[in-house]
Amino acid sequence: MRVLMICPELPRTEKPGSMAPTSRQIQSLRDLGLEIETIDMHGVRRWKYLQAIPKTRRTIPKVDLVHAHFGYCGWLALLGRALAFRRIPIVMSFMGDDLLGTPKDEQGNLESSSIWALKFNCWIAKYYKEVIVKSPEMQQRLGAVPCHVVPNGVDLGVFTPQDRISARRALGWAAEGYKVLFPGDPSNPRKGFELAKAIVRVAEKKLNATIELIPLWGVKPDQVAMYMNACNAMLMTSLIEGSPNVVKEAMACNANIISVPVGDVHEMLRGVEGCFAGPREAQLLGETLGEALLANRPSTGRRTLQERSLDLEGVAKRIHSIYLRALNQAIDLGLDRKSPDSSTSFSEPNAGSNIHVDCPQTQVLATVSQESP
Repeated sequence: MRVLMICPELPRTEKPGSMAPTSRQIQSLRDLGLEIETIDMHGVRRWKYLQAIPKTRRTIPKVDLVHAHFGYCGWLALLGRALAFRRIPIVMSFMGDDLLGTPKDEQGNLESSSIWALKFNCWIAKYYKEVIVKSPEMQQRLGAVPCHVVPNGVDLGVFTPQDRISARRALGWAAEGYKVLFPGDPSNPRKGFELAKAIVRVAEKKLNATIELIPLWGVKPDQVAMYMNACNAMLMTSLIEGSPNVVKEAMACNANIISVPVGDVHEMLRGVEGCFAGPREAQLLGETLGEALLANRPSTGRRTLQERSLDLEGVAKRIHSIYLRALNQAIDLGLDRKSPDSSTSFSEPNAGSNIHVDCPQTQVLATVSQESP
């Protein structure tokens, strides 16, 4: 099977970005034997999508299926398919902002452009052969459009528990002191850095000790697990997330995670000892953080991930099954994937109204956090 992946910019040495989970997902599909061609967006913001049109048009005739990640990339896939005069199936993965919007401040008000984009994505979703979302909240935004809730898998070989002191030494940090990880860019309003600082102040008062808040931003992908193990706990205070993959990665390291109710973190952390998801209240979360730091016990996050089959291979097999479904539907509809067909720019709208939840357990789990590209 030949698949074209269209996605936001993948990690590079000089620009780590936030697409490492997607990069690992691509490799996990290659490990299953799939031939993957990638077109990732790099260049001037917004214009980079226009620059990718010629390559997309040229590549589509060479593949059996397109998998687009993030709303804008889905638009590019539809346009490229129309220009190539080929009606091959498109699998669309919505990532977060593309269905939930992008906050412009810490009060949660959305950027006007993102409101328009999310409404358009909800409308155009019916033209994709299969749709994947990252959380039940995103699923609800799509209404009657059939979709699969599929979490990104975690590389349990990379994200593994390590000795905290050894991790700190490897990073050149002091061995003593409390350090709490903040996953994201502190200057991005959607990440809730002001709330994180307020939570830490409450915990400092409880412990009568200084707590250093460590941003996980601009960090090379191969150092992320080291940061998670070097810190005493992690705070998730975002206003909007599709389903933050960083939380699952921290779970794989048996980190203590304190989170607000964002995305599907409540479902992800349910039943995980040493982790807590509660209301967006600095006092409550600060008290809870202080207690976790005093207890100094690893969580049971890794065991939970293993029980839920949220490793890379398990999730790759689910995605592969969605590809097969998309290709089988194309055959059933009589679409010629080999010969040009210029009768329409889009394929037939995705029929039916059933929601497909691709999780091994009855409770739906979380997936990737994604910045707007």
